Amino acid sequence: MISINARRLSRQALLPGRRVLARQSGQALLEGAVALLVLLVFFVGCAWLARFQDMALQASHASRFAAFSLSRDPGYSPLETLRESYFSGATHQWHDRRGGSLLSSGRSEVELVIRRSARLAAQAQPGGAYAGVTSLRREWQIEDAGIISASVAVAPSISAATKPLGSNNQVGSLLRQFDAYYPRLVRHTAILSGAGHAPDDRAVQDRVAQSDTGWSGAAENSYALARQISSGMAGVDKAWRRLTPVLDWLGPLQGHVPEHHLLAVGGER
Repeated sequence: MISINARRLSRQALLPGRRVLARQSGQALLEGAVALLVLLVFFVGCAWLARFQDMALQASHASRFAAFSLSRDPGYSPLETLRESYFSGATHQWHDRRGGSLLSSGRSEVELVIRRSARLAAQAQPGGAYAGVTSLRREWQIEDAGIISASVAVAPSISAATKPLGSNNQVGSLLRQFDAYYPRLVRHTAILSGAGHAPDDRAVQDRVAQSDTGWSGAAENSYALARQISSGMAGVDKAWRRLTPVLDWLGPLQGHVPEHHLLAVGGER
């Protein structure tokens, strides 16, 4: 009798728990729906932010290209090149949630603004305002012509299909906020123009050779003395089969760096 009563009590103890579990089944479904909605908004937000960041990155690259190009060629107009190279092509296609393009085919939403500041005063130039330095800066082409600032702006467009519509659907209204808000992106790069940049080693040697103050004035006197000695010693040098003097003192050094400018790494130079 005692065992039968114990079984009945154990069954009655389990019944309330079962009723509680039955009542919680609907609540779990509701919680799952809310969690699914949150995940959906999260994924849509990640895609929106990825497009946003990618366009901003391309705008940064474009501003750098424009600034460096204009520092080399002040008359260059890089806008069409920027639109074609940094905002067009298979890897530069940005679409909204419904597949509409955020940029038109001509990429007219991409704009370029160039600003040039006045050149620095003589005291701020390389070498300062000391006597003779001005001509040396001009001959070496290291007297800067001011700062060039290139600003690239991208204003993604919103197609008519993705504009927010009046609706009582809170979920749809929430997702449409991602389509309705694409802010105007602006990235800029400033660079000092005319700061002595050269395209290659040969251009550096040509610039040095043409500088009267820094090279050619003293070099011509040495060349004249070397030619005079060479003509007088030609007979003696020929008998000993010596090489004739080399009067090109820049060409053989093309591409070489003086040893004192090399940094020792791991005991080697």
